[in-house]
Amino acid sequence: MKYNLIATLRKYSPFFYPLGRHLYWKFRMLKECLLGTKVQEKYWAKRHMKGGSDWGNIVTSRGEKDWVRSYWNSRNHSHRPLLLKTISGHFPFSSVLEIGCNCGPNLHLIAIQYPGSTLRGIDINPFAVQTGNELFTKASISNVKLTLGKADDLSQFEDKSFSIVFTDAVLIYVGPDKIRKVLNEMVRVAQKALILVEWHFESQSKDSDGLGVYHLGCWKRNYVNLIKHCVPAVKEILCTKIPPESWEAKNWQELGYIIEVNL
Repeated sequence: MKYNLIATLRKYSPFFYPLGRHLYWKFRMLKECLLGTKVQEKYWAKRHMKGGSDWGNIVTSRGEKDWVRSYWNSRNHSHRPLLLKTISGHFPFSSVLEIGCNCGPNLHLIAIQYPGSTLRGIDINPFAVQTGNELFTKASISNVKLTLGKADDLSQFEDKSFSIVFTDAVLIYVGPDKIRKVLNEMVRVAQKALILVEWHFESQSKDSDGLGVYHLGCWKRNYVNLIKHCVPAVKEILCTKIPPESWEAKNWQELGYIIEVNL
């Protein structure tokens, strides 16, 4: 709906388009600041019902499975080798957990390269979880299991039960009300490292506590500040800019980082 409204303004009312776009994002920011992360949780839990694709040039046929299929078909997206290379830097490892895995395109790549590892994923969307498990079964991949879950509640997993815990474009939808709890839960279940593919910026003054700054429907934050506030005893924090050629979306070219937290 938001894209239809903005596109209509751009096409038929170019004079009012900048004002309409500005007011729209101000309304979104006010709504999410007042109601918190549950706004995004509600949206993503039912995202499959809207169909379409979140991956731009990855097109699927119309229908309920469009959205999940667009994620599965994005397995070769150019940013994923960078994530896999970062994870591989921590080998040997026995287990990996992805928070917000959708149907598991990242886990599919990890499973192929590390068939002896135990791979788990959680996602808030039940249709993505169900479809992902079906796709892994169809592909005869048995070391991946997806379950329904939320990033701020990993109670289905014991302490230090995974070698590596990672996210890929998930924490951009987690607001200041929950980001510390999410990070603490990730640290609780991780043994060696956290790997975050998220929107990071290095300003110390604009985000001194790392809780985030609202930016076009998502949250960018200084993850170094956030991690230092939440997990002061970490061994090392590495922030690597994602090359522009690895993600064509403008915001990811500007803000996309891989944050590596060695525990």
